[in-house]
Amino acid sequence: MTTPAGPRQVFRTSLYFHGSMGIIALIGIYLSDHQKWMQEWIQDSPEKILLGLLIGLLLGSVAALLSQILPLVWRDARQLESRLAEIFEGSTPIEVLVLALISSVAEELLFRGLLQPFLGIFIASALFGLAHWTGDRRLSAWPLIAMLAGLALGKLAQWPTAGLPGAIGAHLAVNWIGLNRLSRPLSPPASDPAG
Repeated sequence: MTTPAGPRQVFRTSLYFHGSMGIIALIGIYLSDHQKWMQEWIQDSPEKILLGLLIGLLLGSVAALLSQILPLVWRDARQLESRLAEIFEGSTPIEVLVLALISSVAEELLFRGLLQPFLGIFIASALFGLAHWTGDRRLSAWPLIAMLAGLALGKLAQWPTAGLPGAIGAHLAVNWIGLNRLSRPLSPPASDPAG
């Protein structure tokens, strides 16, 4: 029987995985016909990039707060939250921030920055959902939720005011708020009857 991965191992694995994903996405964007699109985004004014990021952070925060309703009304979402809490419980605030940041940047560069311009929003979103499939039945709701989130992030990336910075900001907010919740114990520690 294998020992479940603890938060430190999940953190290290995610750094390698998402770091590699981000590098591959940047190389793909550089080598693609969409290199011009990326150059235009990089050449945007800092104010426009910041505005897109802030719009994304705001929309992502609202989405993350609303998503807390899902486990109350959908059994599969309850199982998903419970399993993810087992995985991330005990993560430090710095680990949560770094995981949220690296995963949102890498995934948005790959799915919205590289794949969506080539494949379109629907196929890129379906692939985003598929990327969240783990084979663990307790996480069966994750691909569907991720695909729907991918559609929303894809539309946000297409909105000129928000663009890719907006999609990154929204993804960051959802991941950071969610991972913060999941890193804490779901139930309070039992009190000591002798104390």
